[in-house]
Amino acid sequence: MYKLAQRDLWTGRLDSETDESQFRHFQTIAFRNIEDNYDEARHGVGVLGYEVDKGVELNKGRTGAKEGPNAIKKTFANLPVIRQSKIYDYGNVLHDHERLEDTQIEFGHLVAKSIQKHNQTFLLGGGHDIAYAQYLGTREAYPDASIGVINIDAHFDTREAPGSTSGTSFRQILEQDNQADYLVLGIQQSGNTQSLFDYAEARGIGYVYADELLHQISPPIKDKVERFVHDHDVIMFTICMDAIDSAFAPGVSANGVLGLTPHIVLELAKRIIPNEKVASISIAETNPKYDIDQRTAKLSANFLHHFIL
Repeated sequence: MYKLAQRDLWTGRLDSETDESQFRHFQTIAFRNIEDNYDEARHGVGVLGYEVDKGVELNKGRTGAKEGPNAIKKTFANLPVIRQSKIYDYGNVLHDHERLEDTQIEFGHLVAKSIQKHNQTFLLGGGHDIAYAQYLGTREAYPDASIGVINIDAHFDTREAPGSTSGTSFRQILEQDNQADYLVLGIQQSGNTQSLFDYAEARGIGYVYADELLHQISPPIKDKVERFVHDHDVIMFTICMDAIDSAFAPGVSANGVLGLTPHIVLELAKRIIPNEKVASISIAETNPKYDIDQRTAKLSANFLHHFIL
């Protein structure tokens, strides 16, 4: 079910009502119904929430991530406006279908609309089943393109299951689309069974261990990422917040130790997002139910803040 933006989330410190150099995002955000048509050139930034954690439940994880989109928006609202891109909050999609796949299809249609309207589209989760919905929207917007899927994640999320879960998105993409490839950055050996590594080898999935990203991004890894971007027509970029060490991001569906630092994630993103091929960016698995002092929501909001071009 599509729900329009919750305007009362957008509040914050008021430094000035007239000096735009002191404005915060709550003062400049615009609200629209994504189903409406506007006679405008492609511009600005679209933000759409995936208020869904049914996939986490089906994946036997701890629920609460459906509260993530609003928690991120509320924190983002008080951050200062640095770049002048017009930002539109289109609200959220909720799960009210019998099957999760139907919610993903609904969300995917709206993702395609945002991609067609805006220079950047940001998708806020919610469980990482948002990634399959993000893919559906990307494929709808670019029916003939080769799609490179880049995921910053501790997990492959290529489990085999009868239907969609938060752990199956990337297997679903690869199994149904021979013009899609997958690269994962931040994989943890302790977070994936041997069968998932075997599947990665069989499918030619590229991956980089979290251990290889401890302090800096080495030239070979930079080359790996840049070649992957170069080799595809369109890039779908997604970040699972459980890739980040629990000291920085405790509020996730599957928290872990020995994860990435936020600064490494920002450095990786700098190698990806500025490219015009990046059609959409999703931030998944922010779970306020388990957060401490809003650490994870604040980090997700700051990623969004830094990713806007």
